[in-house]
Amino acid sequence: MLAHALLAAALGLTLLTAAGFKLADRTATAIAAGTFGIGGTLARWILLPLAALETALAAGVLLGPPQAALLAAAVLAAFALAQAIAIAAGRSGAPCGCFGERLALGDGVDLALFTSRDCRLCRALLPRAQRLGANIFDEVAHADAWSVANGPGAPFAAAMAERLGILRAIRATGAVALTGAALTLALGGAPAAAATAKLTDNGTDPSAIDATVAWQLPGGGASMLLRAGGTPQTLPGSDSALGPGLIVWRDGETLVVADQVTLRERLRLPAPGAEEPAVSERWLVWRARAGAVDVLRVADLTALGQPPAELRSERSPGRIGRPSIEGDRVVYHVAQNDGSTIEEIFLPTRRRTTLRKGRGGAQLLNPSELGGTLLFVRSSFQRQQVLIGPRRVRDGSRDRSLLTAKPTARRDAARERGRQRHREGYPGGRAPRLPERPAEGTSVVLWSTALAPATAYVTRIRYADKGTSSVILSLPRR
Repeated sequence: MLAHALLAAALGLTLLTAAGFKLADRTATAIAAGTFGIGGTLARWILLPLAALETALAAGVLLGPPQAALLAAAVLAAFALAQAIAIAAGRSGAPCGCFGERLALGDGVDLALFTSRDCRLCRALLPRAQRLGANIFDEVAHADAWSVANGPGAPFAAAMAERLGILRAIRATGAVALTGAALTLALGGAPAAAATAKLTDNGTDPSAIDATVAWQLPGGGASMLLRAGGTPQTLPGSDSALGPGLIVWRDGETLVVADQVTLRERLRLPAPGAEEPAVSERWLVWRARAGAVDVLRVADLTALGQPPAELRSERSPGRIGRPSIEGDRVVYHVAQNDGSTIEEIFLPTRRRTTLRKGRGGAQLLNPSELGGTLLFVRSSFQRQQVLIGPRRVRDGSRDRSLLTAKPTARRDAARERGRQRHREGYPGGRAPRLPERPAEGTSVVLWSTALAPATAYVTRIRYADKGTSSVILSLPRR
């Protein structure tokens, strides 16, 4: 978190400084525009949109939205490309306008300004050239230098680039570093582990609606309810879940739907084998175990005279995960021998859609959905992640990580005791980096999720020789 804040502050202040220097000296910025082939009236006014753009990007980066950092990375990459093109065109040493008149392309290259005593423009440029440390060659006093330079006339500037290759590399490194910093902010975000907080030290299977959260006590005991600004209260049943104005819990083999505020019962529905229900204004969905088969069932709360309907079934060793419902859509995971998927069913028509597919052996687990956003756990041999992304982007290309943990399985050391990993056959003689290993005797599992407007919740279960603990973590969604 601290490293992210420092990086954002440095990048934001750099952009603000660049904008300030441009506004402070409009003439220098107009001259620098000529380096990039911009002249005339446009050169005199180009500083205004540039300074506005840099100020806006600085504000976005400092405030923290990753989209702003991604845009900053794109703009800085464009600036770096423009500099590279100018340098390749032989304009090294010309002012770049990055920080007003203070920097030039390949900054540090000795500059030579050829002047004439009768040239008014030369006299105007002379103070600026001297501040840049340029060598001044008068047409009369330094006639030999003029002869060697063979310039077209006064004023004429040239770069004396003995160290040009090194300085080009320095300039390129700086441009890449700024672009990389912006990309790091955009794609990496704040380290998720540093931004997490504990909702409870003893809980699992969270459910959230706005600022109200319910969860299950480990071991199949009672459920807890926490309202904004309040203290946790014990519910009269287990496996609780929240819906708009409603709450459901399990009482033995009966599902109880109650008012979320008063906890007054509205409905008791027999549900043999029921586990982990979910509720919305119209629908009550739950998972049940029937012998060797997982079954997902639904009841229409507006048509209580009709019996519950079966939505989905999966025979062992396959499993159906905990359902989560929003409006008319229910999401859940299906784990099978050859992989896992996240599925969604539109309840009025029973239309089923696959939202995500686990690839490379990865397991996709316990999704939650809110406002078109999907939250779920991805677990592979490399790492575990809590991912969030648009529900409709099914290839997962816009999913981002809120939390990362080591894989659940502890791999071997990839070498015998007292020996090193072999490097033969690998490119450059370097063996690929291996996934992190959890500590010996300990395994951490990221499990069930819940999604609220500003916060994501995930259960973290720790298995150790001393026992098992289960906590619920709250993660900022941004």
